[in-house]
Amino acid sequence: MIAAGMVWEEVAKLIRDPSKGTMIDIKNSCMMAYYDIWGKHPWHAGRESMSVTLSATAGVLLPADMAGIEHVYDSTDDVDYIPGAAWGGHVCPTWFLTDPVVDALALLLNVTVESLANAWADGTWVAAYIGEYIRFGKEPGIYKITAENTFTPRYYGPRMDSVTGVVRPAGTKKIAAFDDDNTRSGEVVDVHYWRYPPPLYDDSQDILLPSSRPLELATAIRMMGEKDRRETAADRLRAEYTSALEDAKSMNPRYMRPSKAVNQSGYAPFDMNHR
Repeated sequence: MIAAGMVWEEVAKLIRDPSKGTMIDIKNSCMMAYYDIWGKHPWHAGRESMSVTLSATAGVLLPADMAGIEHVYDSTDDVDYIPGAAWGGHVCPTWFLTDPVVDALALLLNVTVESLANAWADGTWVAAYIGEYIRFGKEPGIYKITAENTFTPRYYGPRMDSVTGVVRPAGTKKIAAFDDDNTRSGEVVDVHYWRYPPPLYDDSQDILLPSSRPLELATAIRMMGEKDRRETAADRLRAEYTSALEDAKSMNPRYMRPSKAVNQSGYAPFDMNHR
């Protein structure tokens, strides 16, 4: 894997400005570009799965660090749920996202987080926060709360003093589903999804994309578009960025579950119901 520090150095070469002040801007732009790219595609390093008991009356909370869903599957009944919407008739099992969280569960005031730590200090603690997710101040990382004032993964950024800890941030997704008879499902399903990676703060942190080139180019484009009206130079990199992103996608292992062969009516090919 390529470390973040090497990406930052390559961007400095692309924009021909290795000054200390510019390097700070590069790191910030790289962070934004990293999360933007990560949300576009189910990258292998972020793939996870979880068991969810659906509710017939409400949406079920999903992890706050979730970027997107690849597949929803009922392994007990061997049923695949397809992505869809809450409205209209549902002739096959369909999952959908309900209204997301619009207001945080709790705001913890005057929180302190040390660099390279996995715990925070201060802020009112409630045991029910265990299993929830927290974001600190303006930083983009979202961390899972595992014990009292303790979270994972480790925080790599600079020390934070007197910031707000946001428990269950706004935007946290909820899932629900319909059965093939258009009834809200209460089944247990496996949700296969991909989550956002830890933010990039330290030179030694690994870039979790299959190729670092899209990130280098996306960061350079952001920098050039903002510095000295170098938009024309940024335009020249956009075509290369598109190609580099497609190359990275081709390197990413595909998520596939074998499907049973069926005829046009949905029956097995050699079933007596074959039409």
